[in-house]
Amino acid sequence: MTLSLISVGLANEQDMSLRALEEARGCNVLYAELYTMKLATTLATLTDLVGKPVALLLRRDLEENSTKIIGEAKSGRIGILIGGDCLSATTHISLLLEAKANGVETHIIHGSSIFSAIAETGLSLYKFGRTVTMPFPEKGPADTVLNGIERNLSEGLHTLVLLDLDNEQNKYMSAPQAIMGLIEVGISPETLVVGVARLGQPNSIIKAGRATDVALLDFGEAPHSLVVPGPLHFLEEDSLKTLANCPRELLKNRDMKPELDRLIDKYIDGCRRVRETMKTTDPTSPPNSAQIRGILDHVDRYLADAEYYRTDQRPTALTSVAYAEGILDALKLLGIADFQW
Repeated sequence: MTLSLISVGLANEQDMSLRALEEARGCNVLYAELYTMKLATTLATLTDLVGKPVALLLRRDLEENSTKIIGEAKSGRIGILIGGDCLSATTHISLLLEAKANGVETHIIHGSSIFSAIAETGLSLYKFGRTVTMPFPEKGPADTVLNGIERNLSEGLHTLVLLDLDNEQNKYMSAPQAIMGLIEVGISPETLVVGVARLGQPNSIIKAGRATDVALLDFGEAPHSLVVPGPLHFLEEDSLKTLANCPRELLKNRDMKPELDRLIDKYIDGCRRVRETMKTTDPTSPPNSAQIRGILDHVDRYLADAEYYRTDQRPTALTSVAYAEGILDALKLLGIADFQW
């Protein structure tokens, strides 16, 4: 039989496509997964729209008890209503693969999501790098988020920062909370950020400015997200002024050089520290000490290149130090070197 993953869309049940409605109405059993994002709808509303009962799926139902869903799909037509686009979360990819492995036919009905709606800020989708998720403080530090932002900036890319949530506990991180958390782990208070709330709904908000200023704004109800922009095209600058009320002087005076200088210094210093403190394996076992020295010579040359280019060719400097980091990481992954970044 079949398992259908049906996208509800970004805001509420009104975002469902005609194809999504048709697919949902054709299912024998319908579930709704509402824990990966906050939707402005209810099970009762979805039930009325589709014309048949919709049962709630909790996180554990998909992550721990997915075999039950797959078992039902072997003998019936099962549908799962999912907020945003149905394949935006890795949980749903895993369910899709499990269904395929068990010989269950699958239907995918796509829909709108934050990954496309973020273009409402006026920032080009082609210039977004890796997306990161800001965790609640009790789940751990935001260092990995900061690292993701810095890597994207080093490549001239924007960063979409998704914010943690717990639908079952009705707990949602706000844009101001996320900004303050990023400032705590090292982002500059002067960094340009774009805060968004409830994209796709009539009361959506898009605001851009200095991190410390945006952190003081009230974005209202969840869901919220953040963008940390990289270098801007003039059309993107105009968009942030017009659509996000970004102060003109902030865009006019914005210079990526200080931020790039900070990243270059950080990565070079990190590599230098590792080179001074790292330990290598027994030189009598492969690869031998001569081979290791040859590999480390490449690291030192890349670091020397980074130092040479850091003033006039910053992107080249960042690329050089990235190569050095990559070689060191490879040595660590192979068990040849032992160190901590």
